[in-house]
Amino acid sequence: MGFNFRKSIKIMPGVKLNITHKGVGSVSVGKNGARVSVGKKGVRTTAGLPGTGLSYTTHSPYKKSRKVDQEPNYLLNQEQSPKGQRGILGSILLWIGILVFPFLFVWFTLQKNIQTLREY
Repeated sequence: MGFNFRKSIKIMPGVKLNITHKGVGSVSVGKNGARVSVGKKGVRTTAGLPGTGLSYTTHSPYKKSRKVDQEPNYLLNQEQSPKGQRGILGSILLWIGILVFPFLFVWFTLQKNIQTLREY
């Protein structure tokens, strides 16, 4: 294994500059739960539930693969495949979970506290 170097410098709240041994690696914008990183290889978007370790990441490279250039029916095949639809469905379900889960957690926590207060 080789040696590696990585350092994050906080520029302002929510913005970090990531430095590697080759120079500036990327710039990250966002907080825990939602972050966008722009680097040399492309844009990486991450959404997750802080404290749980669950997250969903997408990567959009700047360079197009050669497969897209060589196969003219690539876009037609991609539209017809259910894999693209599953990705969209997964993203929608993830965002619903991110938005709804905190409210459910607070609701059940408050109900438990209200029941204990009623007992006294």
